[in-house]
Amino acid sequence: MTTAHATVLQVKGLSAALTISLDKSGVPHIQAQTVEDAFFGQGYSAAYLRLWQLDLNHRRQVGTLSEAFGPEFVKFDQIAKLLMFRGSIEEEWKKLDPKVEGIASAFVAGINARVDELLADPAQLPAEFVALGMLPGRWEKDDLLRARVSTSPNIQAEVRRCILATRGHLDIDALVHPLEPDWIVKLPAGLDPSWVTREDLELLNHRIAPLPFERLIQDKNGQLALADEIFQPDIDARNGSNAWVISPALTSTGRALLANDPHLAFGMPSPRMVTHLSAPGFNVTGAGPVWRPGVQFGQNDRIAFGRTDFQIDQEDLYVLELTQNATHYKTPQGDLPIERVTESIKVRNQSDVKVELAFCELGPLVSEHPEQNRAIVLRAAWLQPGAAVNLEYVPKLFAKNWAEFRAAIRHAVWGTNYMYADVEGNIGWQSAGRVPVRPNHDGLMPVPAAGDFPWIGILPLEEMPWEFNPARGWIASANQMPFPEDWPVRERRISFEWTANDRHRRIVEVLSGMKEKHTPQDSWNLQLDVYSARARILMDLLLNAEGLQAINERAFLFDWDCKILAESKQAALYELWFATLQREVRKLVTPQQVATVVVALHPHAVLGLLQHPDRRLGQEPKQVRDALLLNCLVMASERLNSAGVKLGVASDFLGRTYPSWGQLHDVALSHPLKKFLPADLAAISGVSGHGSAGDGSTVYARWWVGLDNTNVTGGSSFRAVADLKQPPEAIASFGAGQGGSPGDPHYRDLYDHWLDNEPTPLLFTNEQVQSQAVSVLRLTPAALSGQAS
Repeated sequence: MTTAHATVLQVKGLSAALTISLDKSGVPHIQAQTVEDAFFGQGYSAAYLRLWQLDLNHRRQVGTLSEAFGPEFVKFDQIAKLLMFRGSIEEEWKKLDPKVEGIASAFVAGINARVDELLADPAQLPAEFVALGMLPGRWEKDDLLRARVSTSPNIQAEVRRCILATRGHLDIDALVHPLEPDWIVKLPAGLDPSWVTREDLELLNHRIAPLPFERLIQDKNGQLALADEIFQPDIDARNGSNAWVISPALTSTGRALLANDPHLAFGMPSPRMVTHLSAPGFNVTGAGPVWRPGVQFGQNDRIAFGRTDFQIDQEDLYVLELTQNATHYKTPQGDLPIERVTESIKVRNQSDVKVELAFCELGPLVSEHPEQNRAIVLRAAWLQPGAAVNLEYVPKLFAKNWAEFRAAIRHAVWGTNYMYADVEGNIGWQSAGRVPVRPNHDGLMPVPAAGDFPWIGILPLEEMPWEFNPARGWIASANQMPFPEDWPVRERRISFEWTANDRHRRIVEVLSGMKEKHTPQDSWNLQLDVYSARARILMDLLLNAEGLQAINERAFLFDWDCKILAESKQAALYELWFATLQREVRKLVTPQQVATVVVALHPHAVLGLLQHPDRRLGQEPKQVRDALLLNCLVMASERLNSAGVKLGVASDFLGRTYPSWGQLHDVALSHPLKKFLPADLAAISGVSGHGSAGDGSTVYARWWVGLDNTNVTGGSSFRAVADLKQPPEAIASFGAGQGGSPGDPHYRDLYDHWLDNEPTPLLFTNEQVQSQAVSVLRLTPAALSGQAS
């Protein structure tokens, strides 16, 4: 047993003493005497380890970024305030599970206890606050209900279709994002697509855009401003995840297994933190965003749960026809009022900025054109009463069986495929989230508010897809379109826009082909799978391409196994080849009138055109296809050679300087405020030098931007495999560290372990925690005494 250094602190808000034990990976293990105090410990731990990340996200959600960073952040605050819930907060709390309000209060009290400590002793502030001359803000419990989130891309797709329709090329949208199930996009009755433009999203985009810290510049007086923005869209990066459950009949342990590796953009600190909470009758460990109580993925003593995004269409744009003075808008029921509210936004070193916010019965107005008697409204399921997305993780933590788990997720907000396994050997999948019921439209394009396009409630959980203990013995989810062939799509229009199903197809292939009992290590290995079915398709086309003999690069790929390994030079050539093909096919098939609208084609649309060439490629489509394959391969080879020269790669016997994929595909993580930090901290604020296997289409997901930047931009920062024994066992990897600021010993200590995919046991029992604790915080109520030791 290790002897851990212990520090005793007095804090306000606790009902009894608790301990927070940090293990060697920086995971806080919170042992409390009540459930509420355990969540107090989670809030305190979050602020203790990740205060900068916690404070920054809170400011973004409640609209106080400008107060800290200056006038360039006013629009970020304006959209946050526009998307706040404005109904009765008292009634909102009543809609939730009775446990949730007390837990939320305790979580926020824990955060504020740490904030108060630092305000009393600013010498302890994390480096980011010191560098920018700012202080952390305190939280209010109600912030967790008021703040609402939006990260769905479907609104952008609605606007894209309007622009394509206006320019006479709506058919091209099928190449940008093929619809599943098959569906034909039609203009809603009464909609003039020219009414909706990109400019209508200018304010709303500030809700989902990355905060522009890399463009911040600070003058000699400490004023902050923005440098010119540089934007480059990803080619094949989508937020997504993998998860599967396997029944005891198919496992080597004779118990159910659950595997989950959620994907997000990478950054410093990591987008998720691992936490362990325990109290009498309550024991949960897992990972989730640091700013929300509970965990997204994890286990208690009876069940394990995971998730992937279930890509519900939860939002619609409505076009308002305004009355002459813009006080009302037209509806089938007559003219309805528009409410206008003026709010003040505090701005660093400047006077407050007044902003006008406008609302109607459908939702907030995100764009107005009074000169055209027109406005655009965002109608969103997550803006409705009861949509407490910041608190939706909490109820499922207490579930002990499938029935309780389904009841706990019944009122989930965000679209989620919940994966389930329990100690009794049951496995299940339930899709959940708020799906608007649209009887008269499909949600794929904006609709006029004056037309007949109502929402008539939310689709019940029972009418969404699910499975429990299927005969095949496993269930897998990877953001794919999940409906069976007989799904009643006209009655239940959940969504038509899903992530490309490459990862799901590969997982199904492996699980369907099991010849022996599946071990926890097998699931871990499947999470690391880098086979590319896309590469196999292109290789088969290449081998039969006319003119192949004239291409020197052909033999280099002939014996390749289509695995995107870090050490593979063939993988590097393939990645640049496919990216080049995507670019050149887009140029060939996209009309000039919409070239700036269609910035990328869906990878499956590109592969479909190459596999089944038609007149869109020209008068001789097969010959054009073969020429594209070969010419793009030559271009990719030349680019790869140039990259190798820059990297100092030695020439092979044919004079090629091909680097491996890992040499190009570096996981380079940087701190957005590096240039503001002291030199010693700036030097350790990022970490790089570890190349990665995989790409955006492999199970081992590793996104990259495109031909001009092959570094990894996102994928799995946390992965776990749980064996449902008693007590449960789970292994995980997570990176690059649990700490939130440069100088913290846990800020980047897991970088190599994470990228080398070295599993770490997730401690669960009191004995395990005590034996592995490196340091201990003992928190006592302020009314009690305590001394440091």
